[in-house]
Amino acid sequence: MSPYGTFGGLRAIFAAAALFGLALPAAADMSFSTGRQGGSQYPVSVALAQVLEKVPGIGTVSLIPGGGAANIVAVDQGLAHLGITLSNSARDGLVGNPPYKQKTENVVQLFALQAFKVAVIVNEDSPMKSFKDLAGKKINAGPKGFTIVELADKLFGMAGIKVNMQYLQIGAAVEQFKDGNIDGFIYSPSDKFAAFIELAQARKIRLIQIPDDIIDRVIKEDPSFYVSQWPADKADYRGLGNVVKTIGYPNLIVANKTKVNDAQAYAMTKAAAENMETLGAVEPDLRGWDLKNMATEVGVPIHPGSMKYFKERGWR
Repeated sequence: MSPYGTFGGLRAIFAAAALFGLALPAAADMSFSTGRQGGSQYPVSVALAQVLEKVPGIGTVSLIPGGGAANIVAVDQGLAHLGITLSNSARDGLVGNPPYKQKTENVVQLFALQAFKVAVIVNEDSPMKSFKDLAGKKINAGPKGFTIVELADKLFGMAGIKVNMQYLQIGAAVEQFKDGNIDGFIYSPSDKFAAFIELAQARKIRLIQIPDDIIDRVIKEDPSFYVSQWPADKADYRGLGNVVKTIGYPNLIVANKTKVNDAQAYAMTKAAAENMETLGAVEPDLRGWDLKNMATEVGVPIHPGSMKYFKERGWR
């Protein structure tokens, strides 16, 4: 059940409106550009829409099929109030990098959700010990077009090495790894990634550390990435030998800065924080998730309403 009672919720939302000197519409319907059905972003979007519809002052939240850069463009052009996207895609839109034809200057961050983190995985008994030891090896990065493929090319380029890159879907790659046909992975799992949890139950594996100077260079060049560790809880991976510092990039909930006012942004961010268990019911990574991660900064302007809530919680 949502913690917003009829009277307590009204007091909270109108207090927020008074704080910002704004009049909040009685029922402001919202449109939400989401990921494609079957993708990982879609169930979170559905659950979040259900949470937001219970916020006093927010009416119907209608999901609009989208995905990728289309979500950013829809929010920027005011075709959607809200959207879900990866931080690097939001940042690319902000600065006008391809595939965006112009800067998406109307897009702001409401809050971050679960992150994807770069993991380099080999067998525990592999002779590969350092990042440079990957040179010449068969390393799977996932299908072309995924963020991790582009990021892997950047990381290997910075390290001055070439690998025999493989582009298999993760399920097929795990089987090839078990059979000894590929030497390892460079992938961007979430903290509770089923394919690697199952792999770690089947055999002992180890992570290879990306050099600190390369992590620093990537983040300096593109602040949509941030320093993290993978996994968040080693206990989730029975046969995993270590935890490493790495690069993360989260899902973001973004908004059109003119169509979503400060009071609305405050109320929606607060509702998401107070109902994270509802999102966790469809996204394992959000179960027991540290809420202060909602305030993760990834080079995208944060909505003033959301920032007010983050500061109240001591997250910023």
